[in-house]
Amino acid sequence: MKKIILKISILLIVFFLGTSIVDAASFTLSAGSKNISKGSSTKLTIKGSDVTGRFNISSSNSSVVSISEDRAWIENDSYTITLSALSVGTSTITVTPVGVSDGNGNAANLSAKTIKITVSLPREKSSDNTLKSLSVDGYELSPQFNKDTLDYTVSVPEGTESVKVSATATSKYASISGTGTKEVTEGINNLSIVVKSETGVERIYNLVINVVDQNPINVNVDNINYTIIKLRNNYNCPELFTESEIVIDNIPIPACTNELINYTLVGLKQEDGKVVSFKYDNGKYTLYKELVSTNIKLINEAYDGVVKGLNETKIEIDGEEYQAFRFSKSSKNYVIYGMNIATGEKGLYVYDSINKTFSSYDTEYIDYLTKQNEIYLYVIIAFGFGLFLAIICIFLLNKNNKKIKRKIKNKELKEENNNVEKNNNEIEETTKTEENNEDNNILEEKIEDNNLFEDSQKKKSKK
Repeated sequence: MKKIILKISILLIVFFLGTSIVDAASFTLSAGSKNISKGSSTKLTIKGSDVTGRFNISSSNSSVVSISEDRAWIENDSYTITLSALSVGTSTITVTPVGVSDGNGNAANLSAKTIKITVSLPREKSSDNTLKSLSVDGYELSPQFNKDTLDYTVSVPEGTESVKVSATATSKYASISGTGTKEVTEGINNLSIVVKSETGVERIYNLVINVVDQNPINVNVDNINYTIIKLRNNYNCPELFTESEIVIDNIPIPACTNELINYTLVGLKQEDGKVVSFKYDNGKYTLYKELVSTNIKLINEAYDGVVKGLNETKIEIDGEEYQAFRFSKSSKNYVIYGMNIATGEKGLYVYDSINKTFSSYDTEYIDYLTKQNEIYLYVIIAFGFGLFLAIICIFLLNKNNKKIKRKIKNKELKEENNNVEKNNNEIEETTKTEENNEDNNILEEKIEDNNLFEDSQKKKSKK
C-alpha cells in the first residue's frame, strides 16, 4: 500500500512539474505607442520568456501600418521591429508563434497575440505663446496679471537681494525662460520672461523689480543719471582690487581699492539696472575701463602727447572705444597709453589686435626703425630719380635714333628717285635712237626704191 501511494505521489509531482514547465513558455507584445500620427513610426517589441522559435508578424491593413519585418527568431530574448504609419485608419498587428519550444526543448503550444494601432492626422503645432500665470513670490504684480498684458512692476523693500519669479504657459507645448530666483539690487531691476510657442514664435513679458531705496544717492555723470550702490552684495570688486568702504553723504558705501595705482572704485547703477564701476576721487566720478589681455591688464588714460612716426586713431576693444596710435591704416598693431594695474607703471603699450596681447612700447627701437625707414626712403627716392633719368635718356636716344633713321630713309628715297629718273632718261634716249634708226632705214629704203625706179626708167629710155 505504501509503495502504491509513493508511486502515485511521484506521478502527480511529475505531472504538475511538467505542466508548469510547459505553461512557463510565453511571450508578450508591446508598442511604443498605439496611437500615432500619419508619417510617424513606433516600435513593436516581442519579448519571449523561456521560449525559442520563429514568430510570424503581419499587418491587417498594410496600407495604414506597414511592418519592417514579417518574422522574428526569439531565443528567450526580445526582438523589435518598426511600425510605420502610412495613412489614417486602424491596423491590427498579429504575432503568431510557429514551432516554438520551451527551455527544455518541449513543444510550446502558444496562441497568436495582437495589438491594435490607430493612425490619425498629425496634430497641428500650437502657436500659443501666452502665459497662464505670472507671479513674484510674496509680492503683488501691478497691474494684475492678464495674459495679454506684457509689462508689470513689483515693489520690494530696501535690502532685498533676490526674488523668485514663477510662471506657467497656457499651452503645454510652449517653453518658458527667465523664471526662478533672480538677484536684484537697489532701484530698478529689469527682468524678462520669454515664452516660446511650439512653432518657435516668442513673446516677452517685462517685469520691473523696484527695490525701494528709502534714501538713494543720485549722481549725474556725463548727462546720465546713476544711483550709488549701497550694499556690498550688489557690487563685486574687479580683479586686483580689494574690498573697502568710503563715506558719501554721510552714508557708508562699499568700495574697491588698489593702493598701488591709488584707485578707489564705487558701483553706480544705471536706470536700466546695469551696475558700472567708476573711479571716485573727492566727489568726482570717472568711468573705469580695463583693457584686459592674456598677459597684461591696463587702465586706459588720456594721452595729450604725440607719438613720433605714428598717426592718432581710435580702436574698439571688447565693445569700448579707446584712443590709440598706429603706423598705417593697414597695421594690426596699435600703441595705447595706459597704466599696468599689477605694477602701477604708466607708459605706452603696443596692442596686437590679432592675438589681443600687450607689450611695452620700446621708443629706442622705434626710433631706430624710424631712422632705418628714413634711410630706406632716401634710397628709394635716389633710385627713383636715377630710374627717371634713365628713362629720359632712353627716350632722347630713341628720339635721336628715329631722326637718324628718318634722314637715312630720305637719302635712300632721294637716291632711288635719282636712279629712277636716270633710267627714265636712258629709256627716252634709247627710244629716240631707235626711232632715228627706224627713220634712217625707211629713208634708205626710199632711196633704194628711188634708185631702182631711176634704173628702170633709164632702161626704158634706152629701148
